Amino acid sequence: MTPLLHLLLLLFIPLVSAADATTVSIYDDSDKYIYYGCYNETTQVPGSAETRALGGGIDESLPGEMTVPKCLAFCGNGSTEYRYAGLEWSRECWCAQTLSGIAERLDDAACNYPCEGDNTTACGGSLKLSVYRASFASQMSGSSMLCLAIAGLVTMVLW
Repeated sequence: MTPLLHLLLLLFIPLVSAADATTVSIYDDSDKYIYYGCYNETTQVPGSAETRALGGGIDESLPGEMTVPKCLAFCGNGSTEYRYAGLEWSRECWCAQTLSGIAERLDDAACNYPCEGDNTTACGGSLKLSVYRASFASQMSGSSMLCLAIAGLVTMVLW
């Protein structure tokens, strides 16, 4: 075996072992977003024109620092509150109003890369996104919720 090949194997084997041994959980402690599922990235899907599963929005990469709460805050606290937030490659955060129709839901175990800022929580994978969607209640203003409650009450009284 050549020294270069030996070196490459030594560098690659720990990465494979670490990825296989990683057990991560799904983050579920947000008042604004709920976990929607693990989805494939669409840039390499035939016919996608290399568009992203969460395209048309904003994104940020935080090497060594990304966590699900940081991504959800990035997507939900700006001048535009995005409906979808997705984490990919342990460090990337993608925000968009829509999820591509050609993105397919995968088994949650496929999104097994730990967040670089929290190694216990899932942050997508290789061409896979841990996707969160804004909950219905968080998208409604206080007056909208009041109107909905009053409408429900009126309906009950009229029945």
